[in-house]
Amino acid sequence: MVGIEEAYCNTLIRALLLANYALLEATISEALQRTSVWGKGDTLGLDAIPEIAILECLKSFDQYAIMLTEESGQDANPLARTGPQSDRGARTFFICDPTDRSAQLRDYLLQFNGNGDPARKVAEAFKRPGYREEWETAHGGPCSITGALSAITCVRRGLPICSAFLNYITQELFVACSAGVYRMTLPPHDDIDSWQTIDFERVQSSGKAIHFRQVGPEYWKRFVTFLGKEDYRENLLGSKFINERNILTDLHYDKPGGPSRVLYLSELQPADHPIGFVLANGEKIGEWIHWFAFCRFAISPNDLRKPALQIYEVSEERPYTKDGILMSPSPAYSIFKVIDPVSKKVVLDVDRLEDFPNPSRYRGMLLLAVASNQTALQNAKQHGHRAIEFFGP
Repeated sequence: MVGIEEAYCNTLIRALLLANYALLEATISEALQRTSVWGKGDTLGLDAIPEIAILECLKSFDQYAIMLTEESGQDANPLARTGPQSDRGARTFFICDPTDRSAQLRDYLLQFNGNGDPARKVAEAFKRPGYREEWETAHGGPCSITGALSAITCVRRGLPICSAFLNYITQELFVACSAGVYRMTLPPHDDIDSWQTIDFERVQSSGKAIHFRQVGPEYWKRFVTFLGKEDYRENLLGSKFINERNILTDLHYDKPGGPSRVLYLSELQPADHPIGFVLANGEKIGEWIHWFAFCRFAISPNDLRKPALQIYEVSEERPYTKDGILMSPSPAYSIFKVIDPVSKKVVLDVDRLEDFPNPSRYRGMLLLAVASNQTALQNAKQHGHRAIEFFGP
């Protein structure tokens, strides 16, 4: 990584560690309490507490950056409009989902805090024996993939340069950047001296590289996508990429997390149940934007010259809408802007995002597959969906 990219990557790590500490040190009552900090009556403390910690950390590092988060939408930062290079759009854009799978985390904490002890901290819920098995029984496994987490991606000059996840359940940190894709088990959150010194160099040296399994033909049709709310099944079928029979026979899980969905394609997913591809099914940008750093920087273990993952933007002739937003926008309405007419490579059109009253509600339909999956990739090409490959190295 070049110096500035490493600095941003370390800032993402720092922000997630601070958010993790803030959430685990909060009482369960505070985490479950509703707050109107952003004028929304349905925001819980388990969403707001990490988000506040993350925003404060990111702003202290780059006062000119635009912040886009799940709860507060786009941060109204006037400096981002008047600072360096503001005439060419936002120099840096942070996109954050402070607590993905928050509904599952809420349910878990409600069950754990049955006696209503006002002093019981969130951290205590993840210390008792068997808590991982309980999570997986209720919310799917393995919990390294299915656990509630916080995710941040940094977009710089239209390119996703790094992403980081912190899984609250397993206390693991995941980082994707130009130096590779890694995960690291964190020290106890109350060992402040230890976790405060964590940066990417330590993640790389103390953690493990993540590899993405290149599965055989018998698994190419197995997939994961979200069907847990109204309109999503209709949107999926409307793509003509998936039919009812595929859903019955090939769908592995229908209520996955957003950012961590990419990890279903990794070796974290059990070898006897590999996944051929994952779909973002007309979901908000905060659910899938984090996949792109993994897609850019994950290398096939069998051939270091080839990417391990490929991604396609799925469009529909008559796209569905949700809350007035297209669920599968065509290239004319997409945030992916072709910058090289020969290679068709793209950048993220940040200016288009900023035109939305709340950019966090932008939606998209994306297919992410392991590079060996000829069925999924051929199907995407056959239906005229475009490959997303970012401009630059």
